[in-house]
Amino acid sequence: MPLMGALYVGASGLQTSQNALNTTAHNLANIDTKGYTRQQVYQGNRDLVEVGKSYNNKLQTGLGVAYTDVRAVRDEFLDLQYRTESGRSAYYSTSYEVIQEINTLFGETEGAEFQTSLQDLRDAFENLSKSPADATVQAAIVSTASQFLDRANAVYTDLAKYQSNLDQQIRDQVDKINEYAKEIAELNEKISVYEISGIESPNDLRDARDEILDELSAYGRITYREDLYGRVKVFFEGITLVDENETNPMEAKVLSGDEESGYVTPVWPKYHDQKVFNETQPVNADIGSDNGSLKALYYTRGYKSGTWKDVQDSSYPSADWPNSGFEAYNEQGKISFVGPAGFSVSEIQAEFDNLVHNIVTAVNDLLTENHTNDSPELFTRITVHDNTTSTVGRTCEEIEQFPLEDEFSTYTTANLMINKDLLRQPTLMSNGFIREDQTVDYEKAKQLADLFTEDKVPLNPTTVTELNYENYYIDIVARYANTGNTYRSVSEAQDAAVISIENSRQQVVGVSDNEELTKMIRFQNAYNASSRYINTVNSMLDTLFNSLS
Repeated sequence: MPLMGALYVGASGLQTSQNALNTTAHNLANIDTKGYTRQQVYQGNRDLVEVGKSYNNKLQTGLGVAYTDVRAVRDEFLDLQYRTESGRSAYYSTSYEVIQEINTLFGETEGAEFQTSLQDLRDAFENLSKSPADATVQAAIVSTASQFLDRANAVYTDLAKYQSNLDQQIRDQVDKINEYAKEIAELNEKISVYEISGIESPNDLRDARDEILDELSAYGRITYREDLYGRVKVFFEGITLVDENETNPMEAKVLSGDEESGYVTPVWPKYHDQKVFNETQPVNADIGSDNGSLKALYYTRGYKSGTWKDVQDSSYPSADWPNSGFEAYNEQGKISFVGPAGFSVSEIQAEFDNLVHNIVTAVNDLLTENHTNDSPELFTRITVHDNTTSTVGRTCEEIEQFPLEDEFSTYTTANLMINKDLLRQPTLMSNGFIREDQTVDYEKAKQLADLFTEDKVPLNPTTVTELNYENYYIDIVARYANTGNTYRSVSEAQDAAVISIENSRQQVVGVSDNEELTKMIRFQNAYNASSRYINTVNSMLDTLFNSLS
């Protein structure tokens, strides 16, 4: 090779080593940057120059080394596995959080137990059975019943408020998903420009997009594929969310028939409000349907405020069928009481309201049996015409969110109050225990006390075991506590799986300072070697020119 040509070899070494040092420095500078993927330098030969031929080969000389590419080091399999398990982890952790909140609302761990008020009501009626005509005992019944309604309404109202909170979380998550989709589409466009030009690899842009895909995977089941120009097409629950640089945003919409509850359903407006989730599909790990916090929120919220009617007549057609938030009928043509997730706030509300409804109805029926002496009901229903605050602390404006006028809302927790006449004069209760011959009806008082010990109330349409009121409530709390423990165990296992996969992924994509420093020393030595090579060639040329002159 001519000496002048040899300078190109040295220059290529300087340039390539400098670029490699820059890449190494970039890795070290981003060692703690979230979502950053370490970059790797690829080197190759520059063009070869033919200087002659032999009998079986060309005689060629090289022009040095070339800095051919710098690529981000990722493992697609680990990325896919991480995003799948991240979605499952989000589903179970969100479901567990809902169960935790429900248990807190019942107050059994916070010192404001509903069970205590239920036991107090039972004890009050037990005392009444001994002295049904005693004015002090009657006053205690009215006072205890009022406290019972206070606590019952607090639980039911808190459940309704939490349901509204879940609904707002659904709206927020839909907005966040659309925001992620827009960001991915914008990054697709930028990445394609770099890929088409071929001048530079858009590795940092890809890192930003991969981080968004990681975040998006926690909201639902996503799949994706990349085209020749570096653009990814993203599918959410099987429907296109991002197509190159275009998006198909979803919407949290109140569907026709859901106006009363005002609860939203995630839909695809582009596809005539097709629901995002297939509600006929069970939640099952085997088919990958247990994925995403959005699905967990939507399923556990339920589609309305549950009442006793949902429990006592599971075949009663839903008023908002077929536009309810969940498929209203199962294969037998009856309302799906539980929902796809296995539980929902609607279900819990219905079971709790069924308990209160049974107690109130049974007590009122016995007190007013045969309407002896115009005996008054202990519990009455609030109407929108009441202008005063009820005994359970609710104004008419506060209860207008609940249905009050239809026959199916009679004696629901949301619209109960203590009979105002008994509040003013508790001794009116004596009318229910004084026979026409002026004797005291101890038998009726005993029947009232027995109401709380008889096993006669099944928990829900899926069970046949009859329970007394206290065991019914204990069963509700215990069942959801057990469900919570199950979700916690699965959630913890999923969290561990996600951490394990992320650790494996970081071994591939993560930056190791020791490794990068080793590379830096290597590239620095290569740079120094190229520099010495140029100095040697320069010295040879200098000697040659001096000799010729």
